[in-house]
Amino acid sequence: MRCVNMLFKEITETEFKIFSKEWPDNNFWQTTNMAHMRERRGCTTSYVGIIDNDKLIAASMLSFVPVFSSYTFCQILRGPLLDYSNLDLFTFFHENLVQFCKKKKCLYFHMDPYLMYKERDIHGDIVEGGIDNSPIFDHIMSLGYTHEGFTRGIDNDREPRWIYTIDTENITKEELLKKMERKAMRSVQHVQKYNIQVHEIDGDHLKVYEDIIRDTSSRRGFEFRSDDYYKNVYECFHDDGYAQFLYADMDMNDYIKSLEIDLKKNQDIVDQSAKRLEQQESPKIRRKMDLANEQIQGINKKIDHAHEIIKEDGEKIILTAGLFFTYGQEVLCLMSGVYEKYMQFCSPYALHWHMLMHCIGNGFKRYNLYGISGIFDESAPDYCVYLFKKGFNGNVIELMGDFEYVVDSKMYNVYQTLRKIKHTIKK
Repeated sequence: MRCVNMLFKEITETEFKIFSKEWPDNNFWQTTNMAHMRERRGCTTSYVGIIDNDKLIAASMLSFVPVFSSYTFCQILRGPLLDYSNLDLFTFFHENLVQFCKKKKCLYFHMDPYLMYKERDIHGDIVEGGIDNSPIFDHIMSLGYTHEGFTRGIDNDREPRWIYTIDTENITKEELLKKMERKAMRSVQHVQKYNIQVHEIDGDHLKVYEDIIRDTSSRRGFEFRSDDYYKNVYECFHDDGYAQFLYADMDMNDYIKSLEIDLKKNQDIVDQSAKRLEQQESPKIRRKMDLANEQIQGINKKIDHAHEIIKEDGEKIILTAGLFFTYGQEVLCLMSGVYEKYMQFCSPYALHWHMLMHCIGNGFKRYNLYGISGIFDESAPDYCVYLFKKGFNGNVIELMGDFEYVVDSKMYNVYQTLRKIKHTIKK
């Protein structure tokens, strides 16, 4: 593609909003909503784009973060929005972005494109003959960027480089359920059987979500964001239909009634088996009766436990909650949690199945369970989380990672020196 007739320019918020909604590989980070949210935290925003034959063909939301004096650094969150396979186009964007950032007294810019690096299978192994965007990576590096590495693990200061998605295009709910691993499929059936219900949380009751995330973060060791963060997400994204806070609850009386139905079924089996054994001894019937007796013992324990829960927490209990973004071609679960004392009810499956049905019913291409560590053995800090997500039989996606480009090397070095001094004093 020849770039001689192209124009890089600052565009309006409205122009970017229209473009980002129509771009096929868009994401909620590259939205005016995200810009507004970051502005509440002291960032400033610019929107830039490339015009070709009077048509906007590439664009990005740039978020400038103050660092010291009047200097800033620029974050290109999960962007820019352009055709990365067009290397000339990316070069044109980059060269003009550097000049634009110089005028903004920007020391450096950081980007983490929402773009696959190499295709992986569900176990994290490279797919032979699969998608390989190494040429794009190599081209970006040839322009002078530094790369933070093909990282694995959990970094709370970065968006995940590894994510887990589930295809929801051209599939029925029956087909989706059938392709899941047995444990996951049974868990979905479990939450349906016990009538675990999913509800939306309004802006006045975000504490329902925050309490569950706080409980989960203390257990799993990740950082809990301030309450203002979730309030800002709601206020900046919800009214446009891009964000939902959901929770799942269960009526313990309904749960007990369901258990009592199971109890009667198993008691009937025991009674019928006993009558048949009186007539003729049968190892097969005796095994069937023994199994039903085991089930009866387990069900009675569950009923007793349910009565204890009612005594301690009431008849209706809140189990789990999640924050979901609906934008472009995907629905993404950014963060979810569950109360540890209620984990036996498998309630996260209720949330995710609810949103999977939303994807199928509304034509979304994929459901994004988002971050995993990229470590696929028991040494992984999130191995249980990976196994949970793997149960949906989806896709491991390895993204390009994080790039940085220094715009003003002299002042960048000053900034790094000041940071080192600051960290030394803190120690």
